[in-house]
Amino acid sequence: MVFLIMPFDKESARLAGQKSRRGKAKKLEPNIREKMELLYEGVLDHLIMHQDELSNSDRVRLVQSLSNYLLPKTKSVRDEYTLERIKEMNSELWNKDPDPRE
Repeated sequence: MVFLIMPFDKESARLAGQKSRRGKAKKLEPNIREKMELLYEGVLDHLIMHQDELSNSDRVRLVQSLSNYLLPKTKSVRDEYTLERIKEMNSELWNKDPDPRE
């Protein structure tokens, strides 16, 4: 068995890419994308037309799942008072001298 040590450079990377068995990246063709958009539109139109047939739990689930895509994600925000209290609590905890009698 003979092992050849080849440096990994631009040329060896190009050759390795040519030998790849994975194939080319699969992208959706424009006509498939258009068909999927039509399908989504049809489903949404059906839901709007027949929304009175949905149970309350189905409506909540639908609104919940759609809101993940429609509404921006929010970050938790703390007001200044809360931040001041956290700083005070931390400083009280760390500024105490350990007393073995307590």
